[in-house]
Amino acid sequence: MLSRNNTYLNYKIYLFLLDNISIFFAMHMALLLNNYFWRENYGYFIPTYIITFIFYLYFGNYKYRSLKLVREFLGNNILMNIIIFGLIALIIFVTPLGNKLVFINIFKFYFLIFLAVSIVIRIFIFEVIFQNLNKIRSLNRNAVILGINEGSETIFDNKEDYRKNNGLNIIGFISLRKSPIGKKKREYILGNIKEMPDLSQKYNFKDIIVYGNKLNTDKLIGIVEELRCKNYMLHVNDDSLKELFKVGLFDIYGTDLKVIDFSIDRYYYKKYLKVMLDYIFSIIIIILILPLLLLIAILTKLTSRGPVLFIGERNGLNKKKFNIFKFRSMIPDTKGNIEFHKEAVKAFYTGRKRGKIKKTNSDNRVTRIGRLLRRHSLDELPQFFNIIGGKMSLIGPRPCMDYELEYFKGWRSCRFKVQPGITGLWQAYGRSRVDFEGMSIFDYYYYSNSSLSVDLKVTFDTIKVLIFGIGGY
Repeated sequence: MLSRNNTYLNYKIYLFLLDNISIFFAMHMALLLNNYFWRENYGYFIPTYIITFIFYLYFGNYKYRSLKLVREFLGNNILMNIIIFGLIALIIFVTPLGNKLVFINIFKFYFLIFLAVSIVIRIFIFEVIFQNLNKIRSLNRNAVILGINEGSETIFDNKEDYRKNNGLNIIGFISLRKSPIGKKKREYILGNIKEMPDLSQKYNFKDIIVYGNKLNTDKLIGIVEELRCKNYMLHVNDDSLKELFKVGLFDIYGTDLKVIDFSIDRYYYKKYLKVMLDYIFSIIIIILILPLLLLIAILTKLTSRGPVLFIGERNGLNKKKFNIFKFRSMIPDTKGNIEFHKEAVKAFYTGRKRGKIKKTNSDNRVTRIGRLLRRHSLDELPQFFNIIGGKMSLIGPRPCMDYELEYFKGWRSCRFKVQPGITGLWQAYGRSRVDFEGMSIFDYYYYSNSSLSVDLKVTFDTIKVLIFGIGGY
């Protein structure tokens, strides 16, 4: 089961197995202490097991930092178990399923035992086991540092810590320039970035650490995209990615260094699992919110003249055009609304305004009910029908109009390589608080790192935004 070229995969596999042991042990002890039997009460275990791993992915508990940030891990576990208890209790109390007293008796022991066992295993036992695995050099994988500066030299000086904690064997530097002169670590310079393919083959590395090079965003993302497309694993710490650090998308690899990982495409997730989940959840959500859809439709019709739905042309995957559905939130003046939107778009994309794109509620074009819909993004709900039609996804960059395309050049055009979404990183974490560059970085990160854990994180945090109107207008 051990991988000779991916210590991070070993980490996740063994941590997942140990988590399974923790859950089974905690549930078994909870049943034993209550003199209950498995065959009569396994129904309480199944939802607990499934929801636990959903929240473990959401809280990032399969990242290295889950071992280092002990307080965060402890807080997340307490919150997670409270949510699990609440969800299952809600099902039991509003349906004829299950026995309320039996569930409470089981869960009070399960909660305490699982919390204690998971902390002991993750923070103490697993860290020791994994560090010992990392000492087996045949399981380590080579890594290089891109760029030579004071910060990257410090990382190189601490290379043994990286090897012991993460299995990354840092072997030297790759220069961003052709002829690095006067550098302290000159004897460890393997070559320059133009020679990367030959150097990778010669020194057998795929991991690249990028730190402290003070590159502008365009240059940094350009390098990341070029190397990522050649199947290199990028671990980046740069001020240009500050928005990603703010929302907890970083990892800590056995040291205090925070990095944003950019990985190879998860083709099978995007192509199959993500599409399947989109269809399933969209159908379920439409059924659940059907009364709300009818209520909004009635209020929209009663409070302003015009159609209930707005249908507009957008650019989606590979810039293919499709019709998007929204609840109408403005007066029915198509030409005026488009000109108004063009000005809002221009102000946002050219950096004159932060986040105020498509959602300016102070304008008299917005209807009374429209202001409420926009603040909580309820005007976007009909787009679940776009998902069923195969034109959108639950999570992804927002689709754009023709006159917005001119702003998405170079690496920013990567957003069109994934299906547009109802919500995304910008909707969950940015909106009025993030400028165009921040939004573009969110879109690029999602394009390059979309996964089940990222989608779960965005989904749950979008729900918080919808409820509290965070960053809305």
